[in-house]
Amino acid sequence: MCARASGLRMAESEDRERGPAVDVASSPPDGPVPTSKGTGNLLKQNRALRPLLGTAALALVAVLALPVAALANTSDAIAQTGGMTATLPLLGSSLTVQVTLDGSGNLSTVNVDPVGTYSASKVGAHAVTFDSADGTSQVKIRAKGNKLSVKAQAGTLDALVGPGTWSADVFGTGAKSTVAYTVGKASDGSPTVTIGTVDAASGITVSSGTPTATSDKHGADKLWADKHGASASARVVFSRDGYTKTLTIRVSVKAHGKHPASLELSLSGKDRQVQSGALADLVGSHTWSGKACDGTALSISYDVLAAGTVAYGSATGGTVTVKSRDHGFVARFDATRVKVMVGLRQAKDGTYFLAAAASRGGCLHQQVPNPTVNTPVKAGAGQPADHKGKGSSHGGGHGGGGFGSRGGRH
Repeated sequence: MCARASGLRMAESEDRERGPAVDVASSPPDGPVPTSKGTGNLLKQNRALRPLLGTAALALVAVLALPVAALANTSDAIAQTGGMTATLPLLGSSLTVQVTLDGSGNLSTVNVDPVGTYSASKVGAHAVTFDSADGTSQVKIRAKGNKLSVKAQAGTLDALVGPGTWSADVFGTGAKSTVAYTVGKASDGSPTVTIGTVDAASGITVSSGTPTATSDKHGADKLWADKHGASASARVVFSRDGYTKTLTIRVSVKAHGKHPASLELSLSGKDRQVQSGALADLVGSHTWSGKACDGTALSISYDVLAAGTVAYGSATGGTVTVKSRDHGFVARFDATRVKVMVGLRQAKDGTYFLAAAASRGGCLHQQVPNPTVNTPVKAGAGQPADHKGKGSSHGGGHGGGGFGSRGGRH
């Protein structure tokens, strides 16, 4: 990986240098994500990208406006972490869930501690579910698309109240970042979640923000409640070398259901790098690198020229078809679903934004083994290993896309 020039900075760097902090955000529990086409909706689907770009660089989003479905399919960003560990407050005690991913982002091992009376009712490359013997709690682990999540469900909010921790090697640097949090219960019975200490690994910054409350469940504020239930969530946004990943901690209580209370910790990230600065800071050679669905290493080299244009250089890992477009190019690896888009655009204030985004549109028919678990496994719990089978990705895009490998400077 090559280092960026010293003058290169990401938008909002001054805010991040103030120190680790927390950005709290919310939406209705399990609420729908907008899927309409267009630049505006592209930003809505990746809230973490908006503070990086700012209003001055909206035009750049149009340059990199990949189809929504394709953008949602990358999982190299999650595979890069190798998994995560979450300690959950559960039934007056705590439960630690340790998730390990293989190099393509599939679940490799999933362990719970203590095992207690838990047994696995679903075991698949993208989903594992544990149920307690008395039926009072359930734990679900999901690794699909651009998201890795652990979700605990219980009969009441009281069963989820207490402190917890989360840790992961967020950008695959070999060092873990940790987040402490606390789930609470307000005087009106609604859930609360508070972020404690955020210990980011070297080279990683986190965004800042303060919690607010709202009664408008359709807004972008932090608490949601109506007759169907209530929810509160908090986010920690990690940034490194122009890449962004978001940890979301959400606690919800529904009005009905066997397990109406839930606590979910999810890490999400896409293969999208945004660098900004003066043109002179960006001029030079850059490299995008990632993987194909079968694990083949791929790379694209390109140059930012003094004239303010981007020129394709070369590729490794396969032959490519390159098409020029305004402010950049699109390179598609032949015989694969991997596509890389690179663009350079100048904002009205003179700042240049260099962005590289990759997609693969799905990795179908990839045979992968089911993960191992440390609990008893119920009969029929195993899921088909084919990514196109029941319980699999359906184009969730595993093993490629390149988020895990940095686009760098030579």
